[in-house]
Amino acid sequence: MNNYNEKLIKNALSQYGIYDYNSFFIRHNENITIRIINNVDKNKYLLRIHIPITPGLQGVQHTYEGLTAEMELLISLADKTCLPLQQPIKNKNGSFVSTIIDSNNNCCPLSTLLTWKEGDVFTGEELNSLNIAHEVGVVLANIHNFSSNWTIPHPFIRPNYDINKYTNLMDRLHYGIKLNLFNSEHFDIISDTLKYIRFIFDDTPKNKNNWGIIHADLQGGNIIVNNNIVIPIDFGFSGYGFYLFDIGLTLASLNTNLRERVLEGYKTLRNIDSADEQLISAGFILGIIGSFGFNINNPKSHEWIQRRMPYVIQNYCLSLLEKKSFILAIE
Repeated sequence: MNNYNEKLIKNALSQYGIYDYNSFFIRHNENITIRIINNVDKNKYLLRIHIPITPGLQGVQHTYEGLTAEMELLISLADKTCLPLQQPIKNKNGSFVSTIIDSNNNCCPLSTLLTWKEGDVFTGEELNSLNIAHEVGVVLANIHNFSSNWTIPHPFIRPNYDINKYTNLMDRLHYGIKLNLFNSEHFDIISDTLKYIRFIFDDTPKNKNNWGIIHADLQGGNIIVNNNIVIPIDFGFSGYGFYLFDIGLTLASLNTNLRERVLEGYKTLRNIDSADEQLISAGFILGIIGSFGFNINNPKSHEWIQRRMPYVIQNYCLSLLEKKSFILAIE
């Protein structure tokens, strides 16, 4: 971390009465995330400074109201389920969300502090990866069962994962043609795919059994494993959406041999039938091309987009348009 960010960390932690600490930078994606060890009592925390690495990741989840809702979700999930979750810490003013004065950039970013959970990031290469994948499905089902029965407080400001969230995605992706990341033919196929996904969404009536609060980012980097216990972390993108869409988002981040195990784990608590595959597939594809669009302004992502796009077009987009199954296809 550079001195500038250390100033942000010091400013944020002072609001929790933490002055003697060690900080360890983790990553900068939708937020700056830092592991904190309080040298006074040796407690460990996760500090999040809510500045996204690219403007494409900015959203209501970065607002005071949005972050307050995320903290309410974590508290309620821990209260109503057996999931091992990080929990928010109140600052000296009794709030779960703190405001940092950033005089260098004349802005006031927000921060949150969560309890730390020990464990290793799930890579899919573990010897018991099939069992872990099964438990990932169980965790997803637990979240969705909770959501189906939860009386959502009002107001509860979180992202809404209907098709309208992706209305500007084509404008973002068009910029990729100018950057020579993919060609106009690829762009046209993505456009047709999004039109078809809109039809799928519009053709699916929302009810408490299929629509509610979802994690929306339960992928490898947000799955921690400790003694074979799966710990879901980073509810920063959580919001309103179809539960099947949430499954698709998770499956898109995992190798093919693990996807079936996730579905098997999920089905131990919630039903899935063949009619659900299109909505799962829609979430699968939107998770990938949505990530393309949201990261199109990040030069570090350009090589990944350029390399991955032809495969996504051929094996996922065209398969969906041709109504072919591909979720469990061998890659």
